[in-house]
Amino acid sequence: MRLFVFRGFIFLQLFAALSAQANSQYFDIPVWTGDEESCPTPRSIQFNGEVFRSPAKSEGVDWVGVLPGDGIANVVEFDKAVFVLTEENSETRGFLISCIYKTVEERYLKMRPNTGNRHDEIMWIVRPSSWKRSGDFSSTRILVCADKAERGCAFFLK
Repeated sequence: MRLFVFRGFIFLQLFAALSAQANSQYFDIPVWTGDEESCPTPRSIQFNGEVFRSPAKSEGVDWVGVLPGDGIANVVEFDKAVFVLTEENSETRGFLISCIYKTVEERYLKMRPNTGNRHDEIMWIVRPSSWKRSGDFSSTRILVCADKAERGCAFFLK
């Protein structure tokens, strides 16, 4: 009988924890399941003569960027991603300003997800531990991620 009660108690605790994880008010994460986006890898970025592009995971979205000036530039390295928090008391909700890359010519390319006409979408950071408050900006709402892993600077589009 004690074993049965103990197992029931363990099951109840596990169920309570799983229920809390599904609700965003406790963990500041989106409730839906969807495609996790992240900054494209340098090898996935293609230059078509005017615009740099990379496919995204979300339907109807792609990554775009332009370099000012002339010439063709090869993207060689991911530098960082910049995110701005837009909601009070949230450590994960806001907008991705850009993913920044270095080119072979030591220039910087900024890329953003092109969501079409959905300009006001809130985004959620997937792994807050990868994002740090930026020392380059005066605002405490600007986060930077320099994680070079393929999905290190991940987020969800709403």
